[in-house]
Amino acid sequence: MSPPPPLRILHLTAASDAGGVSRYLHDLCLAMHQAGHQVAIAGQRGAWHDLFQNAPWPWIDAPLGGGLLQLPRAVKILRAHLAEHPVDILHAHYRKATLVGRRLQRTTPAPLLYTLHLSHIPLGGPWGWLTDFGDHVHAASGDARQWLIDKARVPADHITVIPHGVDPAKFPRRDPATRRAARSELGLSETDRVALYVGRLEDPKNEAWLLDLAEISRTALPNLRVLLAGDGPNESSLRQRIERDALGDRVTLLGRRDPLPLYHSADALLLPSEREGFSLACAEAMCTGLPVLRTATSGTRELIVEGVTGKSTPIEHDAFLAAAIGFLSDEAALSRMGQAAAQHVRTNFTFSRQVDQTLALYRRLIERISTVV
Repeated sequence: MSPPPPLRILHLTAASDAGGVSRYLHDLCLAMHQAGHQVAIAGQRGAWHDLFQNAPWPWIDAPLGGGLLQLPRAVKILRAHLAEHPVDILHAHYRKATLVGRRLQRTTPAPLLYTLHLSHIPLGGPWGWLTDFGDHVHAASGDARQWLIDKARVPADHITVIPHGVDPAKFPRRDPATRRAARSELGLSETDRVALYVGRLEDPKNEAWLLDLAEISRTALPNLRVLLAGDGPNESSLRQRIERDALGDRVTLLGRRDPLPLYHSADALLLPSEREGFSLACAEAMCTGLPVLRTATSGTRELIVEGVTGKSTPIEHDAFLAAAIGFLSDEAALSRMGQAAAQHVRTNFTFSRQVDQTLALYRRLIERISTVV
């Protein structure tokens, strides 16, 4: 039996903005391209467009991230592209992009898949008629799937759960030598208790809670160092707060950088988000051997085995800070949970599994459409 033909995939996103969606798109497209499939991405150019600048697939400039009045122009641009480059599947990553995908389907007989990157999004008022979850929804966690069923009223058989994955070769386990080297590079001592945050500096991440942690734990954790890696609209206010409250000896803003040395240097990853998707940073950190304390958002149940690979807390400021102090105070437990975290991710959440399951979903949806037609 001959192998199935390569697929032609068009991704519809808002923009190459900073954050997990851009990383998800880049890594998935690269894997599909290397497997012989044809991929393209449509959207506006954002803060992380350098990630796609030299990619071996086309970026189609289309105003998918602008106002509603710009969407007809996006449809026109993409219809012209599809007339010369037909596709087998449309894969949307934002609600407005899904609206554009629906209009493209009038002339393009391809199924429309929507990836829900962040659940618990508003659905009331005008969002109701702006929301279209496509022909099928990809959710990255069981919690996101349940939200789709309970709140968004998406039929269960229109949802497929495919957790995000990590390539263990890109996120090797830390050992004493890599830990020492990473700490030396960052100016950290061996006795520092290092709490790490990796992500956007913006609502709803609640990253300012970590400054509160540094402030209230001077007695309980005198050797605490909080590292925040990322960029975003809250960066300026965080810097002002660090200076105003004299937190410079305990908190460091690192900007956007390669997170691997940070994972190797830290004792734990803290994720205090109000809303969160699966969290690639969480999976990456765990892959290297870091335990995680995170609020109980989507993706938590997949990654956090309570007290084994990390811990979760309610999405509440004081509860998170109290849990963080206890979590960071137990060095032996951190080491034990870190080892279990690495094994958990490497066994259950590999990138190769994510790619294989995504490709299988594409083929199922294409086959379903062709059967109906």
